[in-house]
This record gives sequence, structure tokens and C-alpha cells, in this order.
Amino acid sequence: MAKQKKKTLRWHPAFYAGIQIEFQEDADQLEFIQEHTLGSEPVRTDMLIIKKAGKQTLRKNIGRIFRTYNIIEYKSPDDTLSIDAFYKAYGYVNFYKALTGNSDTVKISEVTLTLVCSHYPRKLIRHLKEIRDYKIQTEIPGIYEIIGDFIPIQILITHELPMEENLWLRSLSNRIRTTETIGNLLTDYETHKTDPLYRTVMDIIVRANKKTFEEVHSEMCDALMELMKDELEDARNNGHNEGRNEERQEGIRALINACRSFDISPEKIASQLMEQYGLSREQAVQYLEQYRNQN
Repeated sequence: MAKQKKKTLRWHPAFYAGIQIEFQEDADQLEFIQEHTLGSEPVRTDMLIIKKAGKQTLRKNIGRIFRTYNIIEYKSPDDTLSIDAFYKAYGYVNFYKALTGNSDTVKISEVTLTLVCSHYPRKLIRHLKEIRDYKIQTEIPGIYEIIGDFIPIQILITHELPMEENLWLRSLSNRIRTTETIGNLLTDYETHKTDPLYRTVMDIIVRANKKTFEEVHSEMCDALMELMKDELEDARNNGHNEGRNEERQEGIRALINACRSFDISPEKIASQLMEQYGLSREQAVQYLEQYRNQN
């Protein structure tokens, strides 16, 4: 039998969503441009973040070095930040400065470079210290500021970032091992479950860490029920009132979709429907089928 081809995960769209989640507190000051073409050349950087007029420092920890034009290069968990990758990204800074607008439209003093990766780039750091004579400064875990260049440069190691401030960027990984991380994601996602940015990031996190999520299904489902208890109680009460069956249906639909967002098995969802709404197993299965392709 032919070996099944491993499905490729599209990390970059999730990163674009995750970086916007991280900067929500400063979003009114920023413009996010994905895969920005540098000048008229067929060269693209992963993301360009333009800081709008004003000299105030961003509140977010990963944006404190930002100036007006901020070039972002991202390496997925399966990729490494190599020496050549650094020079390629550094070249993007020069391309962007030289090819945007008229002569000297973009001031080099207003450009920064941020490199994002999952693994500590040991060879690159050694190269920057020994060959470029740069110094590496780390005041916040996971944020390595490169000192010694005219251009402000930082390297973000996602798994080292503080969970309390960078939960979603830190969790953009295929190596989630703790129920604490999953619990934190679950809690925050419940607050933002209608936001497509959160849905995009959560989808890739679940699919990249399917085994870990499967191992904690029971805990996740119990936590999800606790988070949704007010909504479920309202839906049950509404369902007992004549003419309020629509709210009950919406509560059932919300429960099914929320559980599916976290890859909870149909059997577990059916059990929760039976417990929360007093349904028979046949009725629960019918609802699962009814809402199979609905959001």
C-alpha cells in the first residue's frame, strides 16, 4: 500500500492572523500588508507593518522597536532561520528603501527588521556576534534585539515569548505539550470565537497538534462546558418557553460548532448534547448531521 502523503500545513496565513491578534491593542496605529511587493520588482517580504503618523511607542512588547516601516520575515516551525535567510531579509530592507516612491521617500532611519522563528538560530547568532560584531540583548524572554546595526533588528523566538502577553504567537507551533497552554487558548478563544483572525490561528494550531488535543479531549470538553454554561442555561430555559425554540436551536448549534473547533469527537459532542439538553442519542446524532457543514 502506498504511503499516505503528509498534508502540508499553511503556517503563513495563520502567522498573518496571529501577528494581528498580538497587535490588537495598537491596531489603530498600524496598517498590516501581507506579502508586500518591494517596489516594482518580483520580490516579496512576508509582511510589512506601517506605523501611522505619531511618534508614540507601541504598547505591545514585540513592537517596541517599531518605527514607520517594519519588515517582518517569518519561518514556520518546520523551517530554520539560517545565516542566508538573515541576509535575504536584510536585503529586503534595502530593496524597500530604494524601490519605494521617489528618491529617498522612505528614510532608512524609519525602517526596522523583525525575524520570527520557532527555534533558537544558534549558527546565525554566533555569526552575528563573531563576524558582524553585533551584540545580542534580551530584556524580555523570546525577544532578541540585535545591537550594532544602523537598522533596528530583532529576532523573535516564538516558544520563548511570555504566555501571558503573547499567547497566540507563542502557540503557533506543532509542539504544544501542556494542557495549561490548551486551556489558555480555549479560554481566550471563547471570548473571540466569532473573530476570523482567531479562527484562522486556532485551526492551524489544532491541526498541527492533533495528538495533544486528542489526549486532552475530556478536559477540553469539560472546560468548554464551563465556559458556555451561561449560554447553555439560557438556551435551555428559552427552550421551555413557548415560541422560544429558536434560541434552544441556536444553543445546540453553538455547542456543536465550538466543540468541533477544538477537534472534539462526535461521540463526545453527542454525549454533551444528551447531558445538556436532555436529548436522546438519536436526536443528538441528528443534530450533529444537521449542523455538519454549518458555522
